[in-house]
Amino acid sequence: MALRYPLDAGTNGKGLPFILFTSHRAQYKPGARETTLTDNKSTAMYMPPGFQVADIMRYESASPGLMGGIAENLMNGNNNYTAADAMEVASLGVGAGVQGAVAAVGAAMGGGVGALIGAEGASSTAAAAEALRAKRRQNIVNPNEFMLFRAPGVRQFSFTFNMMPSSAAESNETKRIIQYFRERMYPTLANNDLLYNFPEVFTIKFKNIDGIPKIAESALTNASTTYNPNSMSYFKHHNRPVEIGLTLSFQEMMPLSAKNIKDGF
Repeated sequence: MALRYPLDAGTNGKGLPFILFTSHRAQYKPGARETTLTDNKSTAMYMPPGFQVADIMRYESASPGLMGGIAENLMNGNNNYTAADAMEVASLGVGAGVQGAVAAVGAAMGGGVGALIGAEGASSTAAAAEALRAKRRQNIVNPNEFMLFRAPGVRQFSFTFNMMPSSAAESNETKRIIQYFRERMYPTLANNDLLYNFPEVFTIKFKNIDGIPKIAESALTNASTTYNPNSMSYFKHHNRPVEIGLTLSFQEMMPLSAKNIKDGF
């Protein structure tokens, strides 16, 4: 039997939306979903309002600079550099990268201009000289910036439950549920406390709900419990809080691909 809040969450005949959390050893597969429920290692919770799914991609700014701009033009078959272009580039001359750019322009023009351009470029190597040049000519190197895709971001999910037990049995169940999540998010010790065994991870399934993306195998990264957030009242039975807030933050173990999204994740 799974732990439940409320006690009728996920019971047959109700048909109400709920979430099933199942802990297991990590598989580390994109879109991995564990379906076997054993040894009371699952918890059914009501579906909270305001559930959010955020898909994030990682892009980074790239700037090939002068050399990249020249190389791209040459690769695109644009050899229409003039002597004025060459001398303007040569006047930049700060570092080996610019020297290479100067040589590329000279080579594109052909003839003996390359040596002249190289000599002109070599004559101005300091950053201070470049700053003075930019001020005098009122122009600066185009960094040719663009955004380069790196990888999908790993999705994160958060659930906030407000539990107000209505019976001693439900109060006991609430305590066990909090213990369930807290215990499984922690590692165990091995080899005379020299090593950590990885904590268990979770499968999260939406039941009696349609239209919400699936969640892949996820680690519980944060479990925050707030006792009696609105009062200082306690049940007479065992002096337990009458209201408990539980916020669970999960992170998928692997980034997804377009195929996973097509499969409903």
